[in-house]
Amino acid sequence: MQTKQSNYIVKCPWCKSQFPNSISSNCDNCGGTLEYQRGTNELGPKPPMAPRLLPKKFIKRVKYTSNVMTILGIVFTIPFFWTIIFPIIGIFLWKKGIKDANNELIPLEQGTATTGEITNIRQNFSIKVNNKSPYVIEFTFEANGKKYAGDVGNIFDLSNVCKEVGDKLWVVYMPEDPSLSSIWPPVS
Repeated sequence: MQTKQSNYIVKCPWCKSQFPNSISSNCDNCGGTLEYQRGTNELGPKPPMAPRLLPKKFIKRVKYTSNVMTILGIVFTIPFFWTIIFPIIGIFLWKKGIKDANNELIPLEQGTATTGEITNIRQNFSIKVNNKSPYVIEFTFEANGKKYAGDVGNIFDLSNVCKEVGDKLWVVYMPEDPSLSSIWPPVS
């Protein structure tokens, strides 16, 4: 899917800072873990032991600034507080957005690390933002002796994603509910 190049820019998945031809493993701005390097199928460093402290900018972005459901919920609730139906819809959307964000953040903060493998990278044509459809990365991993599938969606910029189908990656998951899982470091 991606062509491997010698000149590239690494984008921090946590704070979106960019570094040309970076070989470092941590972001100079927020300290977050950077993705393994382009042109390799290496896993990169194992996620730190839980609990992990996530950069505040990343948490804010996942919960609010890049969360379509939360933004719609706020727009429906605050400006139309004097009506009845719009705030009801808005509160429902707002709660859904925060719940989805927490389902992404909890494994990143508290999850157990294991290796996984990318099974598919596809575009989700059912969503369009600025006439662009986001990508979805699907992966599998093993937990508690069973194989689980997960996915990370709404990735609008695949230009910096170094992963391809068949690549190994780190997955963090909740042992009591392996359906709550995410890629480490997160894909931006």
